[in-house]
Parts: sequence; structure tokens; C-alpha cells
Amino acid sequence: MAVRHGVRRGIHSFRRRPGIAGAASLLLAVALLGPTASVVTAAHGGKPVGSLLSCDRPVNPPRCVSVGDDSRHRVYIDPSVPAELADAVRRTMAEDYGTTTLVLIEQTRVTGLTDVIVFAGDRGQNGAAGWVYCPSDAPQGINARGDRWCRHQELHFNLNARYAAYLGDDASRDYMACHELGHTIGMRHWGNPPHSDGPAAATCMNADTPNGPVDLHEFDRDHLNAYYPAPDQHLLRCLSQF
Repeated sequence: MAVRHGVRRGIHSFRRRPGIAGAASLLLAVALLGPTASVVTAAHGGKPVGSLLSCDRPVNPPRCVSVGDDSRHRVYIDPSVPAELADAVRRTMAEDYGTTTLVLIEQTRVTGLTDVIVFAGDRGQNGAAGWVYCPSDAPQGINARGDRWCRHQELHFNLNARYAAYLGDDASRDYMACHELGHTIGMRHWGNPPHSDGPAAATCMNADTPNGPVDLHEFDRDHLNAYYPAPDQHLLRCLSQF
């Protein structure tokens, strides 16, 4: 039976406001650390786009980085996500990833084409304020670059009070939303040694920096634009009708 495309919704524009929470030294459980990567070119830094870590490792919470299967990234925000956090996800979809060759689409229900399902809840003091995971039964495969792509990726925000510094104000929520959504399209940590090579820079892909950079660096956008080709505009117009 054919699966209908999800509804393409307008992503509202929200002005980002400075946060009030101070930085905390908690382990942000998007800590998906891989081997040191070389810079892409002499003019670029950071980690290249790609999948990272096996999804069946015996870690809690289970987590891994996958890529999208194409340039259209469909996101469903579960009702468990508080309104302010859901707005942060929409902001990063529009203001950060919407400025790349990717096309971010918010769906009103989960379909066979859904790339990311966003959840939130108190998951206990598991060392994780947020993480991304590709379940074993999710649609997945290996692309021509040798990277694992995954649909129905689970993006989790941990509402446990232990991690309030990561989710307690607009700037922290914007950082978390930008960071975790980046992991669903193959973005890795960079720019804050010893987590990765390269200089520190203003990017939400720095790890463990609540209330920190709330958007992507131009290097991040260049990596994404090089990895994900711009979608066919005619096809994009057709998709916008569903």
C-alpha cells in the first residue's frame, strides 16, 4: 500500500533571545566521539558529515549518528515535547538547516518517509540531556558514500531536573535543538578539544555547552551543502502539495 507524504507545514520564524542559564559541566549524552578526522580543506575545519558508531552498542541511552537518505528531512514532533522545546526545534529547522541545501519538512503524523521523530520525557539521570538513535527495526541502509542512512530516527530530550541547564531557557533549548537535529543528518562534534580536532568556533555542534552557540558555523553549512545535493525544484513543488 502506498504511503502518503506528510503534510508540509510552514515553519514559523521565532526570534532567538539570550538565555539565562549558566554553563554546566554535565556530560551531554550526544557525546558521540569518533576517531580524529582531518579537515576537509585547508580553509575548513570541523568534522565531515557521515554516520558514526554502531547503533547496537551496549550503552545507555542507546545512541548513534546516521545521515538522511536524501536532501528532504521530514520531522515529526511528538506531543510529549513541551511547546517551548518544540518551538526551538522549529526555529533550528527554519533558521539553521533551512539555510542549507536541505529541505526541512515538519509532518503532522509519522509516515514511511519520516526521517526523525522527536520525543521528550524524564529519562532519569542517565548522563544524557539529549541523544539520537536509529532503532534496529527502522528503515535503514548504506548509501554510496558508505554511510548508514536511517529513517524513523529517534531524537530524545531528557526532561530530568538534573539537565535543567540544557533545557531551561531559550538559548539552551536552541542549542540543544540545533545540536541534536544535526546528529540526525550526520553532523558530528567539533571545535572544542578534546572532543574533536580543530579550533573552537561558534557552532551548536560543540559538545557539552548549554546556553552556548545556538546556530551553525559556515563550515557546518559548507559540509552539509557538499554532502546533500539541492533537491529538484520541480519535485519540491510537487511535494509541497502533500
